Amino acid sequence: MQFDGRSSKIMIAESDRTILEMLQIRLDVAGYHPIGVRNGAAALELLQHTRPDAMIVELNLPDVDGYEVLKAMSAYSNRVPPPALIMGRGLSMDAIKRAISLGARDCLAKPFSGADALDRVSRLLKMKPQAVKTVLV
Repeated sequence: MQFDGRSSKIMIAESDRTILEMLQIRLDVAGYHPIGVRNGAAALELLQHTRPDAMIVELNLPDVDGYEVLKAMSAYSNRVPPPALIMGRGLSMDAIKRAISLGARDCLAKPFSGADALDRVSRLLKMKPQAVKTVLV
């Protein structure tokens, strides 16, 4: 049987309620266990108590941005950080490179479809930590 990532815990850090709810519904229907937060501080708090299998992180979160969330995950030297998918509007090459340097493995430009998000999450969960390829939008 091949691993497909179903039943994995996926943390979603997204300030836009509509996008957050759409991602939660799509992931839930697909068999994942989404955990949504609406700001960076809540994401950091959640990560102290929960180990998600993957993360979807908006770069422009209020209070603590997505870069800080990625930095915090890499600070946990005693464990491998969960694979992270960053998302945002008008992602520049510099923003993508910075996120990759902080541990992001993939990116998704807004607007996107629910099907695109599911495809990216599935690929993210299949990536091996030592063989990461970044897919640019």
